Amino acid sequence: MPQLWNRGGVFDSSASTPPASPKKREIEGLPNPDQDVHMFADKLTIDDVHMDTARTGTRKGAGLQIWEREVLNSPEVKRKAVVAQMYFLDYYFQNLGYLAARKERRAAFDADTRARGLSSSEFTTEFKSYCGRERVLLRRRRAKLRVDQFHIIAQVGQGGYGEVYLARKKETGEVCALKKMRKRTLHKMDEIRHVLVERDILTATKTPWLVRLLYAFQDPTCVYLAMEYVPGGDFRTLLNNSGVLKEEHARFYISEMIKAVSELHKLGYIHRDLKPENFLVDGTGHVKLTDFGLATGAMNPRIVESLKHKLEQASDDNVVHRSTMDRRSLYRSIRNEDARYADSIVGSPDYMAPEVLRGKPYTYSVDFWSLGCI
Repeated sequence: MPQLWNRGGVFDSSASTPPASPKKREIEGLPNPDQDVHMFADKLTIDDVHMDTARTGTRKGAGLQIWEREVLNSPEVKRKAVVAQMYFLDYYFQNLGYLAARKERRAAFDADTRARGLSSSEFTTEFKSYCGRERVLLRRRRAKLRVDQFHIIAQVGQGGYGEVYLARKKETGEVCALKKMRKRTLHKMDEIRHVLVERDILTATKTPWLVRLLYAFQDPTCVYLAMEYVPGGDFRTLLNNSGVLKEEHARFYISEMIKAVSELHKLGYIHRDLKPENFLVDGTGHVKLTDFGLATGAMNPRIVESLKHKLEQASDDNVVHRSTMDRRSLYRSIRNEDARYADSIVGSPDYMAPEVLRGKPYTYSVDFWSLGCI
């Protein structure tokens, strides 16, 4: 089977198409990647803001050929660019966090050994043990996940292209919902794009109102998403067991549902399939939104900006200082952001907004119609 998830952690639906040979590219007039990649890169002009000096280049995309503009403006390329940017921002943020934690562990080790007044030989033994523990942590960070690292407890769900299992990570004892999807079925049913969107949302979310993605990995035949396990079941089950809700209970749950949907909208996505089954109740009685397979949209630029800000805060040596003019420009770009429209007829008919049924373009408001139906 083709490798659908590339090294950068980005699920690649185009991996099954082999690149054209240099001879074929010459006949068809296509660029040779070995010869033209540097020339193509040189044509791109990126706005560069470094420290307190802002240098703006020429208009983005100037001098590009028509086919190059089409590539840059395609939704798939834009999506991959944002996902890659978020991946690297989060990657370096996690690395800085690891370095800070390692410094704290070393400082605690030094303080402990000084307080105990160890001899030279005793300190050497303790230090070797400390270094061994640090090596174990590094190996765990580098190790690739495999499905045999999870103990399957029970199957809790069955979908059109995979199953969901209650599983426990053997190394840490962490309980999760492990979603297993077969690559062949995803490709056959043309569901790769929906899985990509779901993965993007789960990766980007840091809010308690949406189900979190813990791990993502693959083997030659399947893709796996290990998600946060929510033990309370879905809201449909709660309604079936309790019957009619009291007014104060209904007010509590609908307010939490609105909050969860608003958090998804902040990421830049429309859910499009809101129904009681897609709201989970956790062990403390609070609501979490799940099942983003039919969601549509694109990652909100503000999310990328927030990750950049987190990275700047985590690094003492690379703090970006923005002038008042830069901050105003950033604020205007956020205020002038275009509304996100969609026109696909998807979702559950009982909770579907009229504009969706009529095939008209729609925005985030269709999710609130579905909440009203619930």
